[in-house]
Amino acid sequence: MKILVLGGSGHIGQRLITILAQTDWAEPIGASRHAPNAPSIRWRQLNSCQQPELQSALQGMDAVVNCVAGDGPSIAEGARVLVQAALQAGRPRIIHLSTQSVYGAVEGKIAEDAPLDPGLGWYGQAKCTAETHLHHYAHQGGETMILRPGCVYGPGSQLWVGRIGRWLRAGRLGDLGIGGDGWSNLVHVDDVCTALMTLLRSSQKPGDMATFNLAAPDSPRWNAYFVDLALAIGATPVRRLGRQVWLDAQLTSPPLKLVQLALKKVGLSTSALPDPLPPGLLRLWAQHIQLDARAAEQQLQLKFTPYASGLANSAKWFSESH
Repeated sequence: MKILVLGGSGHIGQRLITILAQTDWAEPIGASRHAPNAPSIRWRQLNSCQQPELQSALQGMDAVVNCVAGDGPSIAEGARVLVQAALQAGRPRIIHLSTQSVYGAVEGKIAEDAPLDPGLGWYGQAKCTAETHLHHYAHQGGETMILRPGCVYGPGSQLWVGRIGRWLRAGRLGDLGIGGDGWSNLVHVDDVCTALMTLLRSSQKPGDMATFNLAAPDSPRWNAYFVDLALAIGATPVRRLGRQVWLDAQLTSPPLKLVQLALKKVGLSTSALPDPLPPGLLRLWAQHIQLDARAAEQQLQLKFTPYASGLANSAKWFSESH
């Protein structure tokens, strides 16, 4: 099976390509704007928002996995272009990585039939728009599957292990009280890849659309994760923080983000800068949303990585790389 992995240089994309390359049934080809230094992997350098480039890359593909991240246009416009290119390239199966953010600010136990709400911010809005384009593909007779993971952690996760570990070491993050009592909805990167591989090999009628939440049932509340990760990487003592984190997110981090963007624009490294703390994370850490992933467990036969194991290999990666 020939599989094009869009966003193949990202955390999930790279891991998926590595795992697929070890099978005897998959022929993965990575695709992104910037090719990583991985000579053993077949690569296609392209801009996924340019239909001619993408349409050419899709020729002869049996499936495409859309792991594209980045800014809003890359996500939303990229999905529209993907659908148009796929319709002209033989209608390969599209498996799209969405997010829990499409549910908006809702709280409680949330299953896949919950209404989408694009009001949470640019990221959730872009992902909602992307899903709309994928529905169009299904209506045109294409095979479409959507995964909505929570927060993808594990080795290599800069978002949910790397920067959180750095914030903990710097004393910028700790026990947030009620501000950290939301559910983390953690899902290990290998579980996401397992679900993707199952969908790649599953049978589906053209025009059908399957959607699955992904979050480990034993994933803890954010405060517990912060404390557990801090203990595992030696970032102790863990302080009880309140207004300090709010001030960091609202006052310190916005100008820090502007400096980071300016340096990237001129091609300079931002590694010496501290990580900006996006204000949207404060809302996430307090949100009492818990993804219901029973459909993935039952229909995909997915066995989630136990939290203790995921925490251990995440902390090991962080300690070895920082």
